[in-house]
Amino acid sequence: MGAILSQPTTHSHAPQPDRVPAIQLKNDIKARAVITDEPTSSIIHSALPTYPLSAAGELPRNEALTLLIRRQRTVETVDVNGRLPERLRKTYRDEDFILHEDKNLIIFTTKTNVRPKSPCV
Repeated sequence: MGAILSQPTTHSHAPQPDRVPAIQLKNDIKARAVITDEPTSSIIHSALPTYPLSAAGELPRNEALTLLIRRQRTVETVDVNGRLPERLRKTYRDEDFILHEDKNLIIFTTKTNVRPKSPCV
């Protein structure tokens, strides 16, 4: 693993061991952003306690970490017919979340939310 695969070029940089904790922090945040649905701030705040104070000068700005998380997360898009993906058509309780859908209108609600409520007394 310690073998040099190619000779240094004229654009070589000196080793920067101070940047290693920042790179590890960013890699940890990226990995967590992909596998969880946690809020961005929660991911950042849970990763920071492991960051060494001695490397605080290399810590990326909060805005940069937020952007890093947003870039890792995929955006759900509609299909070629303009329909939402199946994952977004159901609630966490596996209820249908789209009451009505046509080319001009989508009504987002569940049948449970639409059923008549008891009158207020």
